[in-house]
Amino acid sequence: MFAKSPLKRGGVALLFLTLTLSGCASMAPNSPSSSPLPSQPPGQSSDYVQHAEATTLDAVLVHAISEIGKDYRWGGDTPQTGFDCSGLIQYVLEQAGVDIPRTSFAQAAALPSVPLSRIRPGDLVFFNTMGQPFSHVGIYIGGQQFVSALNRRQGVAVQSLQIPYWAERLDGVRRPMPRELLAMRDN
Repeated sequence: MFAKSPLKRGGVALLFLTLTLSGCASMAPNSPSSSPLPSQPPGQSSDYVQHAEATTLDAVLVHAISEIGKDYRWGGDTPQTGFDCSGLIQYVLEQAGVDIPRTSFAQAAALPSVPLSRIRPGDLVFFNTMGQPFSHVGIYIGGQQFVSALNRRQGVAVQSLQIPYWAERLDGVRRPMPRELLAMRDN
C-alpha cells in the first residue's frame, strides 16, 4: 500500500507519532492535565501555569518532530530555506507561541534553566560545540534523544544524548515558555 521509500515511511511514522501524542492528551478526561485552562486569573493559579507550560512543551515537541528531514543551511530559519540549529529553535518555538531570540547563546539566556534530572520532552538542550558555551541547541524529544539541525549531510535529524560527543558537550537544559508564563513564574 505504501511505497518503501524512507521519506514515505518517515512521513507515516511522523503521522503515527503525532496522532499518538495528540491522543495522550485526551485519554483521561478527569485528569488535571487534560482539563481546560482554569478560569481564574493566570497570576493566581499554579494549575494554570502548569497546564500552560505542558501545553507549550507539547506544541514544541510536535513542531520539532515535523521538521525532521528538512535541509540544513547556515543562517536558515524556515522549512523552505533550511535551518541552522538556532534558526530551527526560533521557528519551532514561534509555531508554539514562544518568542525567542535568534542565536543559541541568546536563547539560553532568555529561558529558565532546568536541572537535567527534570528534563521533559519539548525542553531545549544546549551544547558547547565550538569552544564556547551554548554554541549548539536542540529540542529534547524523550528517550535520551533530541532533534537538531546538524549539518549539510544530516540536516534536521534525531541524535542521542548518550553519544559521547553530545554527552561531553552538554551545557544545560532550558524550558521554553511564553513571556506571560515567565512573568508568572517570577512573581
